[in-house]
Amino acid sequence: MKIKAMMILMAVMLAACNAAPGPEAEEGPAEDDNVTTTPAAEREETLTQSSSTAGYYQTVIPYEISPSRGLTSTNMVSSYNIEAFEKGLFDISKNVFPVDEYIFREGQIFTEEMVRGFLGRQYTREEIEEMSEEELADSNAFSNLGLNPSTGGEEDPEVIAEEAPLYLSHILEQNYLLADEEGELTLDGITIGLAMNSTYFYQTEQYGTTYSRSLDESEVREQGQRMADEILERLRANERYSDQTIAFAIFIQSGDTAITPGNFVSYAVAEGGDDTLSSFNDINEDYVLFPSSEGAEFNEQINSDYEVFNRNLSAYFDNFTTSIGHGRFIDDSLETLTIEIPVQYTSYGEIIGLSQYVHGLLGDHFAGSAVEVSIADKSETYALITKDENDEISTHIYE
Repeated sequence: MKIKAMMILMAVMLAACNAAPGPEAEEGPAEDDNVTTTPAAEREETLTQSSSTAGYYQTVIPYEISPSRGLTSTNMVSSYNIEAFEKGLFDISKNVFPVDEYIFREGQIFTEEMVRGFLGRQYTREEIEEMSEEELADSNAFSNLGLNPSTGGEEDPEVIAEEAPLYLSHILEQNYLLADEEGELTLDGITIGLAMNSTYFYQTEQYGTTYSRSLDESEVREQGQRMADEILERLRANERYSDQTIAFAIFIQSGDTAITPGNFVSYAVAEGGDDTLSSFNDINEDYVLFPSSEGAEFNEQINSDYEVFNRNLSAYFDNFTTSIGHGRFIDDSLETLTIEIPVQYTSYGEIIGLSQYVHGLLGDHFAGSAVEVSIADKSETYALITKDENDEISTHIYE
């Protein structure tokens, strides 16, 4: 009888989480299925201007922070992965929700508690029945929101690493709004990024040696697709999210010591009202370090061009050591190149001279590619030089 009551309670709590609306629901009538952006505090809403930032979404002001925002830095394995995950998810969203039609807002549906629940393990009926009330409470097994695979009762860490590693590391949600003629904003689109692990770490004893197991990419992809299907089902169970177009994108992180980020591998879309996702589309995205042997193997011309760029800098500035570049390739074509020039500050005049020289070098290198060069030490950025795809170059020296 006790077990039956527990199972009923678990089902009720799972249904409640599946139907849990975002914070907007607390601000409007319960019978209104439209999710609006009116904040609890009585503050007039406006939209940011897009004319000076072409290619970017407008946002709602006052800016609304996602209730699960703080988990990104905790769950992702490096700052490189965080930046690539967040920026790349915007690019995928632009394919589904046009920038000139939609307004961006940080995700408001998934709370921190829900995301933590999603990142946990699934529990089998047998596992739940064997738990004490204290274990049920500690593991939050009543709700059973976990998307990572169940251990099936297995306790050997090496067996778990082989048969049921943790695949899902983080979930990032983006909301996309439409404005009607009166300026009323309604949630019309949702993008959900799934950050997957490429390596599983484990210990065979507490405080013992940490071991690692590389995860098979095809299996990671399959797990991500399974999780996307499950999240879609949970969202559609709430009529508040039955009509929105929902996109899912799968990102596989690089290792915690890698100096290049991971990459998106696929995405799929459920059009408004659809309960199933379209077939996942492959994404051919790579991040490559320049100059490097990997860079030369990936694109010999760009790697060679980068080496010349570095040699030109070192020939005229004694304070220069070497720069590091991260190239983002889409379908094997250089999309963006981010360059960091580390300096030991000696004089403002040298910063001006170096910035002007880099400005000139960009006119001779990396034609047709977006490039961003920062001149900085460990604590401060002194200058930023950018070049767009049309080879228009601008320089900003910070006072």
